[in-house]
Amino acid sequence: MFKRDLFSICTFYAVSPIHAGSGASFAAVDLPIQRERHTHWPHIQASGVKGAMRAHYRDFAEDKSLINFLFGYDRDDVVHHNSYNSNREEKNRFEVKDNFPGAVAFSDAKLLAFPVRSNIAPFVWVTCPAVLKRLSNDLSFAGLQAIDGIPDIPREDALCLAGGISGSVILEDMVVNVANGDVPNPIPQNFPKMDKLLLVSDEAFKYAVDSCTEIQAQIKIDSETGTAQGGALRYQELLPADSVLYSVVYYSRAVFDNALQADTVRRYAEDVIKNFMQIGGDETLGRGICKIAWIAGGGV
Repeated sequence: MFKRDLFSICTFYAVSPIHAGSGASFAAVDLPIQRERHTHWPHIQASGVKGAMRAHYRDFAEDKSLINFLFGYDRDDVVHHNSYNSNREEKNRFEVKDNFPGAVAFSDAKLLAFPVRSNIAPFVWVTCPAVLKRLSNDLSFAGLQAIDGIPDIPREDALCLAGGISGSVILEDMVVNVANGDVPNPIPQNFPKMDKLLLVSDEAFKYAVDSCTEIQAQIKIDSETGTAQGGALRYQELLPADSVLYSVVYYSRAVFDNALQADTVRRYAEDVIKNFMQIGGDETLGRGICKIAWIAGGGV
């Protein structure tokens, strides 16, 4: 018997830097990335996740007739699929309706682990207790095993979750003291593998995500003078490559077709949206290429 609603978790491993922009700014960085209001951690808003997945589905699905039912009505995606509906009494009946919701819902893409340059490796990933507590809540919401026993970390200390790291470790401009020996990694194995992962304090993590993002200057060259065009120099913030994020994805039965059950909705979406996809801006500069993976959750 079909379950009414299902969950999955989609993980994002940044192959190239991501610019999910928040608009222009009057600060030193002209084009900052999106950040949560209460934590100031980088994230990608749910609308950006949904838009990127819709665009990927549009580009790669062999049968595009279901795109509006999966992601919500959009007049630009109305497909006259006579052959698909040739044996249905109410042929094209969905196309005359508008403003109906999609069968797939997305959360923001939340940051799980952030890469920071270090003296012991080109970089190590860092996460913190507050991030793991949030992950635990999301896993429980998605019908998966929650994380128990998340330790509190003093400001200048750290625990090694992967990589056999110990002693004093430099992370960008700060030093943390890593206890000897690895502790069990509470992040489920189906998440992207991170071979050098530290659990740092909430304060150290905040410093890293506030101060260690990538900043690049963008210019436009004046063809006559060969120098930067007036007003064209601007600074853009990027979430660095190797960042790890995840989004909770919710599948419900399609609004207008009871036969399109939640597990069928999930299969249609995840069979097309897989391997690699692009998210955020500056696609023509190679930004936002992510390796994605799906972790099946429970149902209600």
